[in-house]
Amino acid sequence: MRQHLVAASLLFSISTPAMAQGGDNLRDGLAHLPASLLVQAHGDIAYFVDIEALNGLAAGGEGAQPFARIMSGAEINGLVTYAGTEPAEWESKAGTSGDTLRYFTGYGRQPNGVSFWGLTNESAAEDMIANLATLGFEAAGAPGVIGNGEPMRFDPQKRDPADPWRTRVGAAQFAVAKGNTVIQAQNPQEAALAAADQPALGEQPAMQVVLDGLEAAAGDASIVQAVVISPLFGLTGLDPAAVLSMSGDMSETRQNIEAQMAELDAGIPPYMGGIVADLGGERQGVVMALAYPDCTIAGEAADQIAERWVAMAGEAAQGEIATDTAEGADGLCAATVSVSIEPGDAAQNPAYRAIIDRHFRNEAGVLQIGTNG
Repeated sequence: MRQHLVAASLLFSISTPAMAQGGDNLRDGLAHLPASLLVQAHGDIAYFVDIEALNGLAAGGEGAQPFARIMSGAEINGLVTYAGTEPAEWESKAGTSGDTLRYFTGYGRQPNGVSFWGLTNESAAEDMIANLATLGFEAAGAPGVIGNGEPMRFDPQKRDPADPWRTRVGAAQFAVAKGNTVIQAQNPQEAALAAADQPALGEQPAMQVVLDGLEAAAGDASIVQAVVISPLFGLTGLDPAAVLSMSGDMSETRQNIEAQMAELDAGIPPYMGGIVADLGGERQGVVMALAYPDCTIAGEAADQIAERWVAMAGEAAQGEIATDTAEGADGLCAATVSVSIEPGDAAQNPAYRAIIDRHFRNEAGVLQIGTNG
């Protein structure tokens, strides 16, 4: 596991003191993702992990293991191998060096997941593609795309947990440069589609107001990771366990269902999209920023989220809660809620986990949209 890497001073050099540390990286990451992600069939539409921020946490103390705090519903192979491999070995297989790596973003579900390697500049991306060509990558048919084998082919002899360009079953990967990023995909068509000229997620008005609100609420805290969400994030279904009573007691089953229905009925006003961010460093906690049509609704939503946090997030995630709104273009407004907790182990953030865990378990959470919201 990596314990060294970039000094904390590098982390603080990338943005101004008034902006959340990592805000630039998050904006850059979303500027490369396609806006079409907003209509995916699941609510956690994209994940962002700031490598510079994690390196800063790793440098903060002996034995720190900040990569353990990463929670991602997208499979980002570059990130997984980076976190678990000695730097020299990883760099020999990655096609780039750790000091060129700013962040990772990822979206999609396997076997069609796509990830972006956010690098320092376009030259670093071009160099990475050239380096991959020396590691067995060849032209893969789609313009600019290279790959190291046949798409989706199970090849156990080529499995290598240290190689970011091989899947868990040894399947080939495909790469293409786009600006200061290198796109990694499971087949050349997906890589070419992700690299095509198209509206960007970060350019959407709702996402712009969310980013503005998020950065204002985060202040000078470090954004370690984030999940970009659509309204589907707040529309969970019933927990199947509610109708699977081992005792066969129909009264117990009915009570379980009614309790969940009540939880689903209560909630916040429907939002247009949002971001949930993990804050690390001297200030640890979470920021939730959601887009609304106007600031009246956004203010009501922020207050409701704060109330739901106290009731639902759990004792370990409680802290100082602050609510605000941030008005953007065309009257759009972001509801922002930040929760600052006592700094603790770099390997976990219970405040961020309180949101992501519930989503992974398909349970109604703090950001649940309700008919009474």
